[in-house]
Amino acid sequence: MRYVLLLRGVNVGGKNKVVMADLKNNLEVMGYTHVKSYINSGNVFFNSEDAVEDMNENIHTHFSHTYDFELLFVILGADEFIQEYHNLPEWWQDDFAREDVLFYTDSIDKAALRQTIEIESGEIYQYEKLLYALGGAPKWIDGPESERVLALRNLEDYRNLRKLAKPRSKVIIVGGGWVGAEIAAGLKLNDMDVTLVFPNEILNEKRLPRMLAEKFHQRFVDIGVSLINNAYADSYKVEDDQVSLKLENGAVLKAEILVLGIGLNPNVELAEAAGLEVGNGVIANQFLQTSNKHIYAAGDVLNYPDVIIGRNRFEHEEQAEYSGKVAGRNMTGAEEVYNHGAPLSYTDVLDISIEGVGEMSRNRDDAIIEEVAGGYIVYYLFKGKPSGILTYNVKVDMDKAREILVNPPKTLDELTGILKPI
Repeated sequence: MRYVLLLRGVNVGGKNKVVMADLKNNLEVMGYTHVKSYINSGNVFFNSEDAVEDMNENIHTHFSHTYDFELLFVILGADEFIQEYHNLPEWWQDDFAREDVLFYTDSIDKAALRQTIEIESGEIYQYEKLLYALGGAPKWIDGPESERVLALRNLEDYRNLRKLAKPRSKVIIVGGGWVGAEIAAGLKLNDMDVTLVFPNEILNEKRLPRMLAEKFHQRFVDIGVSLINNAYADSYKVEDDQVSLKLENGAVLKAEILVLGIGLNPNVELAEAAGLEVGNGVIANQFLQTSNKHIYAAGDVLNYPDVIIGRNRFEHEEQAEYSGKVAGRNMTGAEEVYNHGAPLSYTDVLDISIEGVGEMSRNRDDAIIEEVAGGYIVYYLFKGKPSGILTYNVKVDMDKAREILVNPPKTLDELTGILKPI
């Protein structure tokens, strides 16, 4: 009669290692015939005229003497195996179910078994928990692909810029945020002809109070960066070693290098395809769990309920670091609320050092500006309470700044002097 020997927990090369070739040889020595194994996972077929009770005793004795770990097994006759197959629940028939998974229980999380991911090579992996941390792709404008047009997002971009940028090279930078300003200053200080195109009247006035934005703006004028304000880039063309940038007002600027620093779009395409809730990133709860309880999100793509300023998405290294750690702990069983509110934002450019926590570019209707130690501390206000804190050329304890946003003083007058220079 034909039987199948089903082994549980077999590892072909790890701690509980069972060499299938040795097992087949040993079964033949024990008198079983036509021994075959079709997949290297512990499913062995053989013929025998012995009673099942005797086979169970003989094989158990062999395993006890051969392996230093417990090796669970079941012997099924052909008829019994076919009957069990027909009794399988409907969910087992899904395409995801591997044919060599032969043990199941009523208490199994059947939804978890459906969690699979297919990689580019076509290989499919099953998971219990998955971290979605695909970041974002730089925003772009219309134009052909060219090594002379880049966004500074990775090491390859930096090396490409270093290769192209020579003294007296003409460079156009689009974007007036931290990244655009830092690149403009760095290239200008390396003796290049730099033009910075940005959409506001004053450089970085979205983040800085008018008075500090004017100081910031003036430093770029002082070093000779050509500032084109109130301007939006429309498209570009590349001819030989020249890039022509067309602005929305019709003006055309020419240079040898064009750098785009206009932000990024979160990579949510895979999340959408998987049915996750998205909206300016991948939507997650306070545990960084997405709309699928098996999938967590972290980094630039994460849209979460910040404990200080509400639901938001941040593009910053500190956000990636802290959210990744919390997501990882929660994926392994913790239930930790992500309470590292208002991630740090900062820039060090020319002789200016700026740090900030909380909301600095929106949800602000007033500001208290305190001059201290040759610099400034700015308390942004929204509906009468501090919503963000920024420092300009002065260092303070930014964790203490976060505490102020979480538990603000009873009156606004108490804000003055509450943060001390360090």
